[in-house]
Amino acid sequence: MERTDGELKEPALKYPLVLVSWYDAKDGQTGWHSIEDVQKEKLAICYSMGWLVLKNDDRTVVMADYSNEENAHDGGRHIAIPTGWVRSITYLKPDYKETNKC
Repeated sequence: MERTDGELKEPALKYPLVLVSWYDAKDGQTGWHSIEDVQKEKLAICYSMGWLVLKNDDRTVVMADYSNEENAHDGGRHIAIPTGWVRSITYLKPDYKETNKC
């Protein structure tokens, strides 16, 4: 972020800030279990927050960190989620949803 008159300025990124809810695989407990209990195992529900840098039929990529150090424009702590696993995407700034779709 750049400083202007002692204040921090939000980076001007073209990517929307989002909260993504998604399914993930989940291990069951170690040990012997009835088949009925094994069949009841549920998927894990996960949440990732950051900039939505890519969304297509294959994957949804969320980046949590951004650096503008010496105009390097680098991203960090990103996750690629299979798009079919995504439950929902909440746009944290409503204006992004309408003007900057990924």
